[in-house]
Amino acid sequence: MIESLCVIGHPSRLGGADTELDHQIRCWLAMGIKVHMCPTSPLDSNQKSMGFEQLGCVYHEHCDWASLEGMHCISFCNEEFLKSLPEIIKYSRTTSFVNCMSWNFELEIEHQKQGLIDFHLYQTEHSYEQVSKKLKEHDIYRPLFFKPYFHADEFPYIDNRPMDKFRFGRISRNDSEKFGREQLWIYETMTAPVTKEGLILGWGANTERKFGTRPAEYIQALPEGALTQRAFYTQCEAIIMTTDTFENLPRIGFEAMASGSILIVDNRGGWKLEVEDGVTGWLCNDGREFVYKASRCAFEFEERNQMRLAALNKLQNEWGLQPAMDSWSQVFEQWETLTKKNSLTAFPA
Repeated sequence: MIESLCVIGHPSRLGGADTELDHQIRCWLAMGIKVHMCPTSPLDSNQKSMGFEQLGCVYHEHCDWASLEGMHCISFCNEEFLKSLPEIIKYSRTTSFVNCMSWNFELEIEHQKQGLIDFHLYQTEHSYEQVSKKLKEHDIYRPLFFKPYFHADEFPYIDNRPMDKFRFGRISRNDSEKFGREQLWIYETMTAPVTKEGLILGWGANTERKFGTRPAEYIQALPEGALTQRAFYTQCEAIIMTTDTFENLPRIGFEAMASGSILIVDNRGGWKLEVEDGVTGWLCNDGREFVYKASRCAFEFEERNQMRLAALNKLQNEWGLQPAMDSWSQVFEQWETLTKKNSLTAFPA
């Protein structure tokens, strides 16, 4: 087991990769690892409010690459890390890049070609399949997989929700690709035994241009950040969400599962890992299937209660602390193995 590592970059409460990093740091700390942080820019108020210094993390000055001497360095989807790799590699013990996307960064490919990235880390096989093709072409490629930890404390499970209305919603960035073209049609067409009430968090000019209209009056459309994520899930019995993007392993899914909000989502990408169709939520192939399954969710009270409990159990069993620690231990073992091999090469017996 390694004793310490250094994060290049810094977590925040905005963006999937930043939230992902937040939760993994908590896992590493729980494993007894000393976590150092070397930000790639001065910290903003959001980042300062995260409280990692109080949790025991050691801070370096931003971009102080010389201070990384002899450290295992890891970064989550941080382009500044990629830009600075030629300098970072002079001091680091190993370098690892976590690509949370379904596409490659240009510098990711270029630096792989130059041998500046020791390990590429992935959460899912389908993400690996999407981004590994161009990386395999260049020299030594070391892909590793880890089971991400989801820190559920900020998303308490909500039971006994009010039944006077069927409350549903969706949450994302104000990115038109995050909204499937049939999203508003699905909301308008699905039925419920009581009044429908919707909430969209992440609505803005980009999405309004895509649809050419605002949602119906019974759907409140708010800009991203207008509500806390916790408040959003408190209001939503179900997350009915279709996108035009290929999602890797959506943190939204974990947040919903922890909160007791039923997931009704696309039958592709990371949703297929999070949702067992008809057991922990619903997977949909097209708009008509969304309408049917959303309507069924609205009508079948007992079924959705069983689903939300099954989803919570799945979250705890697959993305809880112990599974994550076990997988990270295997990653760290590979880091140390490479370090030992390099030492033997540099100083042959």
